[in-house]
Amino acid sequence: MAVFVVLIIISNVLLSAVYYVNKVMLNSNFYQLTYYLFNGKAGSGSFKVVMDTIITCIPFALLSIIVTVLPIILVKHFKWFAVKKFIKIYAISLLCFCVLLTLHSYQFDDYVINKSKKTDIYKYYKDTNKVNVSFKGKKRNLILIYLESVESSLMSKENGGLFNKSRIPELETLALENDNFSNTNKLGGGKNLTVSSFTMASLVASSSGTPLDIKIFGGYNEKNKIMPEVKALGDILKENGYNLKVIQGTDINFSATDQYYKIHGDYEIVDYNEMIKKGYVPKGYLEWWGIEDKKMFEISKKEILETAKKGMPFAVTMYTMDTHFKDGYLDSECNREFEDQLSNVYACSSKQVMEFVNWVKEQDFYKDTTIILLGDHYTMQNSYFNRYDNDKRSIYNVFINSGKKISNNKNRVFTNYDMYPTILSSIGASIEDNKLGFGVDLYSGKETLAESKGLEYLDSELKKTAVKE
Repeated sequence: MAVFVVLIIISNVLLSAVYYVNKVMLNSNFYQLTYYLFNGKAGSGSFKVVMDTIITCIPFALLSIIVTVLPIILVKHFKWFAVKKFIKIYAISLLCFCVLLTLHSYQFDDYVINKSKKTDIYKYYKDTNKVNVSFKGKKRNLILIYLESVESSLMSKENGGLFNKSRIPELETLALENDNFSNTNKLGGGKNLTVSSFTMASLVASSSGTPLDIKIFGGYNEKNKIMPEVKALGDILKENGYNLKVIQGTDINFSATDQYYKIHGDYEIVDYNEMIKKGYVPKGYLEWWGIEDKKMFEISKKEILETAKKGMPFAVTMYTMDTHFKDGYLDSECNREFEDQLSNVYACSSKQVMEFVNWVKEQDFYKDTTIILLGDHYTMQNSYFNRYDNDKRSIYNVFINSGKKISNNKNRVFTNYDMYPTILSSIGASIEDNKLGFGVDLYSGKETLAESKGLEYLDSELKKTAVKE
């Protein structure tokens, strides 16, 4: 009998998981889940993050326990052997139902259906190893900042966002004053695709023009091999004499991000663990997912100045984290101008990024430096945008002090795959045919794959199984 009690408990755990993904996480899917199943979860956050997840699910968990146990209570007046038989049948049936419901919530059915199909989309793929990329003249420095879950949608309606009052006013100003590629005739951004809707997949897409889930380029589940057959941003920059560094306030081992940066450019890594080794933060310090962005930016200033002194062109990649779901991390110094916490977190992050950008502008190396701010994907906090039209959402981007002149930047349809050649172009690189992987240099004005074939086509085909020609 104990076995069947355990089955009922497992069923309630699964129901809580379904509740969480539908209440909180918008874009969680089986493509994301399969990646994390093959990679370590080290650095996935502090005890506070774990507890917040549990607390969110407690009310529903209690309700589900009552509902699932109620039928047993109702049959207790029957003979014991009949009750036992009922519990056995009920427990097994409940578990089967919960398993199927959980799989559906994580889009397992969509995953299986699509993986059973073949695609020829790679006929449009420009092999990153075969495309000629060259630099002429003085090489520009690059500071690339990935902004966790930051959307153009967070801006004011006046300038293309979804809110009456902007949640990211400083980032909105930067987009108005610099190069912004938009899906509308106002400020805007790129579109989210299913297979690149989480941070690691977005990173690979925007720095190699290639989907993470496609194993034909060497896979992603082999130790020390994250897309080894792809020529990524770091590979090209290293070939051209760049000093490479990645800075983030979390454990970079999470989702095998460290392996990607090691194999593609051999970046110097300054993550949460390294920050402790260098004495930036005391041992045992853990806030949110590692250290808060305020500290990350201060450390980044020191690291960038150190890198700039070496006299080589440099490329520094940074990550923010305070805006990660659920509800983000609200620093004690942040203002409380909005009713909900996440809005205040976004507003605070916007100020912090602007302060850092202004600091960079004051440095001697700025005249030869391009600053790029990219949202990695849509926010996964479903409840935050549930009253807005999902089709109107877009991922934030801005290119500051670019080495290229912008022309056709309005009413574009593009994805984070297009960021790869566009990043290179913005620091002065010439790209053969203006294409890399599935990406097109947006500065070139050429039609993207999403524009020529349609966004739905691109999203659908990338979910299917590809065969390398």
